[in-house]
Amino acid sequence: MLFIVEVLLRMTSSCNNILCINDLTVSVGSKTVLKNVSLTVNKNSTVFLLGPNGAGKTSLLRALIGYPNYNIVSGKILFDGEDITYSPMEHRVSRGLAIAYQIPPKLTGVRVRDLLVSICRRTGCSVDEIVDELEINYLLNREFGKGFSGGELKRIEIATIVAQKPRLAFIDEPDSGVDVDSIAIIARVLRKLIDISTYRSIVIITHSASIAKYIRPTHVCIMISGSIKFCGDESILDEVFSYGFKRMVS
Repeated sequence: MLFIVEVLLRMTSSCNNILCINDLTVSVGSKTVLKNVSLTVNKNSTVFLLGPNGAGKTSLLRALIGYPNYNIVSGKILFDGEDITYSPMEHRVSRGLAIAYQIPPKLTGVRVRDLLVSICRRTGCSVDEIVDELEINYLLNREFGKGFSGGELKRIEIATIVAQKPRLAFIDEPDSGVDVDSIAIIARVLRKLIDISTYRSIVIITHSASIAKYIRPTHVCIMISGSIKFCGDESILDEVFSYGFKRMVS
């Protein structure tokens, strides 16, 4: 039996939580990619956003971070009490919102070490500590995103997220295309990221939920066809593993 958490689905225009997404509809060109999406993230919460490929999970991330071609048709995004619905990407990042994508961008000519050093100069983080935690010392002199395995690429991007010291991080598919050893390392660092973040909260986007072996969610939401269908507690994971997504929303 699913335990429906109503507060995660419908909200008033006010928001006392870290993040409130309220009836958000987004289009890219003539295509609607998100339809009336509502979601809240509370303090001390680990939210899993699950759904099959093409469900709109990555589109939601891009709308949240402010991709210019993701047009807000209606709805609101409130982060830490501020309406950032139409704020530029730079402002959202400066406010402490960070996103790690499933496929990080390649940065030609930029070494991993130089990128981490540049970020840590602004945030006061320790490059050595982050590198040791993620076991990426041997990758520091290589160009960011060039010629890495899936696990290496994901660990390096997680390193950049930790270095930013975000107030809230969205992590896209940390368990996709990643070997078992890398998943364990990534999960360990994500748990640390939760501990050091301002609100001790994180949102993990996944379609396989393999990461659940290492990090247990406080809330789980299911996204299908550009909409969040329902949210509940971690027991939803057992439903997904047993029956898949189609049966759950049929």
